[in-house]
Amino acid sequence: MYAHIVSFKVKAGEGISFVELQKFEETTEAKPAGLDHFHIFKDKNEAFKYYLIEYWNSKQDKENMENSKEHQNFHELRDIVVEKKIDVFECDVVI
Repeated sequence: MYAHIVSFKVKAGEGISFVELQKFEETTEAKPAGLDHFHIFKDKNEAFKYYLIEYWNSKQDKENMENSKEHQNFHELRDIVVEKKIDVFECDVVI
């Protein structure tokens, strides 16, 4: 299993929009092939910072979804509420 972890700085007042957009994308794309599940975390210490953790069957499954036209359109929508991507981590799930 492959985990993709991204942190985002969301524009002030756009936290709910970010969460709702992300939930909509992750659940309405007919659950993207290979996506096992995901979590969205809100940082308790830094305002407007969120973490998206996605669990995929493989890195290739994630890349296939990210290369789709639908996902690229989603990025255009999400960019309206995201100030910047901060960190990206790629991990193999051990346990």
